[in-house]
Amino acid sequence: MPIYEYRCNNCRRRVSIFVQGVPQSLSPSCPQCGSKDLTRLFSSFTVGKGEWYKRKGIYDDILSDSRLISGMTAGDTRALAEWNRRMSQTMEEEPGPEHEEMLARMEAGEPLEQVTKSAKQEEEE
Repeated sequence: MPIYEYRCNNCRRRVSIFVQGVPQSLSPSCPQCGSKDLTRLFSSFTVGKGEWYKRKGIYDDILSDSRLISGMTAGDTRALAEWNRRMSQTMEEEPGPEHEEMLARMEAGEPLEQVTKSAKQEEEE
């Protein structure tokens, strides 16, 4: 369950919004002033030591790819799918067929909102 970060264009605060499940449409409000005029920020993350630390090269590769970072910042679903595939290389288990289907749809350029809406509908069935 992701935590999205935003900059409120009204009160100028940086806010984090926790999202449970797959949202049909994300239209958050600033928890400080209530404004819906938010700009999504690209969130960074920390790489820990141990088994994950051994795979640090993958993170460095991703974070040094300015094309990929620019695409993700712009909300390009193809870039998000590529990031997800690269990150999956660090996992010890293979992603399931549902995950692969979602990535294929994103790589084809389908909007993320449409992909997540379909996934939520399939989950509810």
